[in-house]
Amino acid sequence: MRKTIPNKFKEVNFIIYTEEILEEALNLGRKYLHEGAVADYIPELAKVEANKVAISTIEDGKLTSVGDSKIKFSIQSIVKVILYALAMKNYKVAELKKYVGVRPSAKPFNSVIELELSEKRIPVNPFINAGAIIIVAILHNVYREKTFDVILKKASEFLGEEVDYSREIAESEKESSFTNRTLIYLMLAKGILPSDTKVEEVLDTYFKACSILVNTENLAHMSYVISNDGIDLDGKEIITAKEAKVLRSLMATCGTYDYSGDFAIRVGLPAKSGVGGGIVTASKNKNGLAVYAPRLDKHGNSYSGVRMLEFLSQKLDLSIY
Repeated sequence: MRKTIPNKFKEVNFIIYTEEILEEALNLGRKYLHEGAVADYIPELAKVEANKVAISTIEDGKLTSVGDSKIKFSIQSIVKVILYALAMKNYKVAELKKYVGVRPSAKPFNSVIELELSEKRIPVNPFINAGAIIIVAILHNVYREKTFDVILKKASEFLGEEVDYSREIAESEKESSFTNRTLIYLMLAKGILPSDTKVEEVLDTYFKACSILVNTENLAHMSYVISNDGIDLDGKEIITAKEAKVLRSLMATCGTYDYSGDFAIRVGLPAKSGVGGGIVTASKNKNGLAVYAPRLDKHGNSYSGVRMLEFLSQKLDLSIY
């Protein structure tokens, strides 16, 4: 069991996530719940209760939540952080960059045009769909038929408890996967992926990974791990400090897709969003912070979630810039 370090010896900036401040942010978020739309291009996601909203934080090892923090939703693109972390366990970033870049995206997360026009003929970063699909293919080369089990185990470590995935959402993603299929076959045609890539296995694993069920309390734990240089609440190393630094950097520059620049100005925290409505943040303050509201803006980020984070950032001076 870890010893608590006396406050006078801590070298981090203190952030006080009081329940009162969180309730203020939550009430602000509720004012915007009518804005945006759920991700109905995946039919199963169109069925979610669109007026749910939640915030969870971890500070000094204490979890505080307001709103619908126990509601489970699909992790969607937030899992791309975990996928890249697994890839870094097996390959150096320099190796991975031969297949997936680390540059911000100027196009939507599922853009075919960006892949077509990519200067190096590879996906620009691992947080867009094309990049994440390549990462899953790379993981398949390592773990074969056990790939999804490995992903689920690592996700459970990040999220602070054993998690599962929604079979219904995974199947719904598979049935509506026209754009993702275009991306993977385009990468095969360009020679980015080898011709013997097992397309259906890679896509099935990707869809299952995106369908992992989480709540904001799970995401706050994930946020804490990344913010605490890879160490979880029990003192266990989930990823190395170097890997955590890479993830924070990618989240800052690529985590909210083609909105990342605006997000940096409005919120000023590394973050990763998902079309399930969650946003997980990161910092160097050894705290956890995550939000949820399923209606999305045109970039695929939670509309209310961005505004709740903006409020908290301004109120508590969270921006890293």
